[in-house]
Amino acid sequence: MSYFLRNQLFGALAAGLICAGGMMLQVSAQDAPQGTAVDMAQLRAAAEQGDAESQLSLGMYYFMGEGGLKQSDADAIKWFQLAAKQKNYQAQYMLGIYCMEGRTIKKNEELGLKLIQSAANGGFAEAQYEYASILAEQNKMDEALPWMEKAVEQEYYPAFAALGAHYIATAKPGTPEMNQGIQLLMAAAAEGDMDAQVTLGAALVEQKETAAGVVWLEVASMNGAKDVAEALKELEVTPEEASEIASVFYHGDGIIPKNYEKFKFWAEKSAAQNYAGAQTLLGMYYCIGVNHELLPERGIAHLEKAAAQNDPEALTLLAICCRNGRGTAQDAKRAIELLQKAAKLSYAPAYTQLAFSSLFGSGIASKAEVTRKLFEKAAAMNERTAIIFMEYCTKNGLSFENGAALLKQIAAAAKGGDAQAQYLMGEMYCDGHGVKMDEKTMAAYYTMAVKQNYIYALTELSRLYEMGIYVKENRDVAIQLALKAAEQGDQQALSYLNTVGQVDAAEKTQANN
Repeated sequence: MSYFLRNQLFGALAAGLICAGGMMLQVSAQDAPQGTAVDMAQLRAAAEQGDAESQLSLGMYYFMGEGGLKQSDADAIKWFQLAAKQKNYQAQYMLGIYCMEGRTIKKNEELGLKLIQSAANGGFAEAQYEYASILAEQNKMDEALPWMEKAVEQEYYPAFAALGAHYIATAKPGTPEMNQGIQLLMAAAAEGDMDAQVTLGAALVEQKETAAGVVWLEVASMNGAKDVAEALKELEVTPEEASEIASVFYHGDGIIPKNYEKFKFWAEKSAAQNYAGAQTLLGMYYCIGVNHELLPERGIAHLEKAAAQNDPEALTLLAICCRNGRGTAQDAKRAIELLQKAAKLSYAPAYTQLAFSSLFGSGIASKAEVTRKLFEKAAAMNERTAIIFMEYCTKNGLSFENGAALLKQIAAAAKGGDAQAQYLMGEMYCDGHGVKMDEKTMAAYYTMAVKQNYIYALTELSRLYEMGIYVKENRDVAIQLALKAAEQGDQQALSYLNTVGQVDAAEKTQANN
């Protein structure tokens, strides 16, 4: 860790979470020689002929013990000295750190500081960062800040973390400086800077943005930050906040990684305090087999508790399980009762489920007019499956008088290559309408329709790959499928792309539409 972060002005909020250590001679990714292969003989020849970049690279290879060379500080210093004489600023910086530490050569802090300052003046971002850190250690903050700002301008993310920590520690809440500190830390944290993640998390918790703070502290813990887990155990978190944290790790967003173990930990913490949102999410997770954890009995236990609190999504999911006998006794009549409760709460999917129940006479008498009205009600609430089903039946002149006969007609059309029918058959097997729930068959029908680039099947298959339902979880595949759906204007696909951090792709797709 640099001097800058060790200064008490820069690390107050993260006290006890960041472990300070002495200056260490280390190399960042941007310092290392670039390229996948190197002709060492050619590189050495160029270095011996006086090429400064080759001298620097050869020095770096000796420093790291790579490229087939044995690690040697003495040889590294030799080549850094030659490159530094030619005003190679990275070489000056490396040589300066050697002098400051007294590693292999005699310790000379005065010369080391001059070399680091020279490299900083030459525009080498890491030198600017380290020079600012040294000045901060000497309590010369007025001199340190401009140098750290220069490193920030070059997008050197450790400088983002250090400057952000400074603003957090010195600014008052709600001020532009405090907001700037948060933004700097977020930028560094998003790039994987562990110190920034810890400092940002601690700052957000202190500002009562507990859920967001805990998320970043958890990410830092996942990246190896010590003592964070113990600190989190002592933190008071409301059930609402715990559920929010769980949701973040359930979905992931392209910056915060998806982590189902973290999701389950925080969701269980919230659910244990009888928070319906977390109970519903856990119920769905286990009942539909997210991440291949198909444990419906466990899911039902959570859904029952959330349904008792009239959570409409829990009522609907529980009804689907009751209708299919998944994790609970098969009970079509109870399924209808649950769906009616959810419908009274104006939950659109419940109307679609009731419509299909009426169509197939599941727990309720099959009446064509009732079926039609329920589908129309759901469609008026913009429920997608109802809209597509009504559209398909109208286009093909299909009657609601006989659900079994209608299902046979759709199945025959799907077999004949009708993409919309294939998608609808996937929906039938998804929730068990006229058939038993079957994820394997559902995925097979969606895949058939995807081969014809059918917009809504693309989105549904994307969802399966995102959540690891039946198929192996694969976000890259999920994103590619969603992009194809988004190109055709599907708003759910666009929403998903934004959720997983594909904002640029989503905006480009919207612009094209």
